[in-house]
Amino acid sequence: MAKTDQQFLEDRLGMTETSGWIDLVTDLKELEENIVNLNNITSEKDLWVIKGQLRIINYIVSLENATHLALEELQDGNPT
Repeated sequence: MAKTDQQFLEDRLGMTETSGWIDLVTDLKELEENIVNLNNITSEKDLWVIKGQLRIINYIVSLENATHLALEELQDGNPT
């Protein structure tokens, strides 16, 4: 049986509460701080690589908050 949107979002939130997820997000935030060092950019190619890395990091770091918002919107659209 396919998951409902609400179950999918609740499962995702459960994932973000695990110690492994919290460790991953902490590591990614530290990595992000190191990546944005302008001294690491020596060419246009480096700039594009760093931009891609930052987009992925931002997506993962903001996943919990985005999931909370999506779940709230879903629940607001479905009166109980």
